Amino acid sequence: MGAERVFTAWLQTKRAMSMPAPALKRRRARLWRHLQPALSRTPALAGFQGMALAEYPLTNSNDLRADYGIWNSAGKTDADLRALADASEKGAATGELSAGWSSGSAGNRRGLFIANPHERADYLGQSLARLLPAGALFKRQRLALHLRANNALYSDVESGRLAFAHFPLEGNASETMTALAAFEPTILIAPPHRLLQFAKSGLRLPSLRYLFCGSEPISIAEIAYLTEGFGLRPRAIYQATEGFLGAECSEGRLHLNEHTIHFDWEPVPGTSGFRPIITDLRRKSQPIVRLCGDDFIEFDARPCSCGFGGRIIHAPQGRVHDLWHLKSQMITPPQVVAAIEGVLGGAHDWQAAASRSGGSSGGSSSGSSSGSSSVRLRLAPTVPKTLGQDAAQALQGLTKQPTETTYDLTEWPGPKRRKVVWSDG
Repeated sequence: MGAERVFTAWLQTKRAMSMPAPALKRRRARLWRHLQPALSRTPALAGFQGMALAEYPLTNSNDLRADYGIWNSAGKTDADLRALADASEKGAATGELSAGWSSGSAGNRRGLFIANPHERADYLGQSLARLLPAGALFKRQRLALHLRANNALYSDVESGRLAFAHFPLEGNASETMTALAAFEPTILIAPPHRLLQFAKSGLRLPSLRYLFCGSEPISIAEIAYLTEGFGLRPRAIYQATEGFLGAECSEGRLHLNEHTIHFDWEPVPGTSGFRPIITDLRRKSQPIVRLCGDDFIEFDARPCSCGFGGRIIHAPQGRVHDLWHLKSQMITPPQVVAAIEGVLGGAHDWQAAASRSGGSSGGSSSGSSSGSSSVRLRLAPTVPKTLGQDAAQALQGLTKQPTETTYDLTEWPGPKRRKVVWSDG
């Protein structure tokens, strides 16, 4: 990866971070024009090339996963890309084009992403600009990445001033903490549930200067607990298979990356929230155009003093398909999190699940509902019974329904932590 390309991306991002919203809009229009040649080489999108962005059809992740071969501009087949991603995860050299699997959030469904050297350089330069102060780049840093799998998207970060180490999530937590302590990271990126586990175990990393969390939601209570445990406030990175969507600024506000991403917004009926429709304007090897995201998004109208014009959102706490359709009311993941963690705080593991038998399809966000429903609160065995009862009462006060409480949450099911879950029957 060329250092010059990384620096160019870093400089462009730093400049964009001082642009007001109208200038960011003009920048997105220019990037959209530059994206056209890649769209013409992408079979699924070639028929729309030259049209206005709003005229492109809405797509979803299942469209991409059905055949990755028609969703790339590099001329690769679906089989080519799946083999490339598998080889990359095993540490095999794959040439200039890198591929990898996302961890997924529903069952075993995983998204596949690809990137060429220019895109990896853009990603690295943009990330450094959004996450670190300029002065940090002139000091030696040790970056520890604690995610499911390694990938060239991250390991390309290695340079004379920046040492990189990957610590897989599949590893034993105790052994991982020992390895982290030996590596002495100055920068750590990890999912919130692992950071919480480290903090509860008393892990101390005296050299740590920058702490980031990604891959799954983090709540206000958890941020407070981790800040106390590490002596450093974790900052959220909002990233998905669809792209690098946003990051918290130095003021702790989550700004969307509207210098490279175009967002449209689909209102979620019965709520004040939205579903994002994502177009990544810098991604050419695997164009992402008007892809419907799953996150339930609420805007934060408070101004921010950092000066970046990207709109501010509250940190997502769950998915649109995990809204609770209970009788005549719609309950959102942020409401569930606030009710439970208002009692438990951020130190205890829990999962709240609601379900309905009969009635309308759970894939709808219409808020219509019929049939019987149930609410269950799963707690870690270490949660004191009186505290668990108070949390259940808080949840019952929110839902106006009886809450079944169990103390059987010994580990998180699935590839990602999901604290708020909805199912139909």
